[in-house]
Amino acid sequence: MIIEQDPDDPAAYVLLSNLYASAGQWDKVAEIRKHMKQRNLAKEAGCSWVEAGNLIHKFHVGDTSHKQAFEIYQEIKEMGYVPNTDFVLHDVGEEEKEKYLLQHSEKIAVAFGFIGSVGSSKPVRVFKNLRICGDCHSAFKYFSVARAREIVVRDSNRFHHFRNGSCSCNDHW
Repeated sequence: MIIEQDPDDPAAYVLLSNLYASAGQWDKVAEIRKHMKQRNLAKEAGCSWVEAGNLIHKFHVGDTSHKQAFEIYQEIKEMGYVPNTDFVLHDVGEEEKEKYLLQHSEKIAVAFGFIGSVGSSKPVRVFKNLRICGDCHSAFKYFSVARAREIVVRDSNRFHHFRNGSCSCNDHW
């Protein structure tokens, strides 16, 4: 029904594709993605940004273009978070799923916030153009304890204030 209302809105196709993927119906996922390609529709790319030193640092999924990319990914690894691969809606192996999750733009931005403000007790504040995923939400609860820092993420729906292993949304995001 949503697609019938606005057949040129890629968000409806992405939602439908994700529903099929979560049910393991990979043939239907492929069909939806093929239909999107035929209609020349593309999903909005996720990006996150954080301010540090009066500069805005913007990140995309898997971003390695930042001059501190090595340190950023090292920070993510050092925190020891193990991704929940149930959130990956692609038909790939477990190792590839973990790689996808560790490269989300909001994780990169938060890790940069940690290394960009070493010794600071101020919250790390990140903005995201899409909704935060479930794995990142869990990761930030973990990171808030691991680094004893408050993390504030503004996604497309709301503000999330992560502190001492919990979020202000009470996990109703």
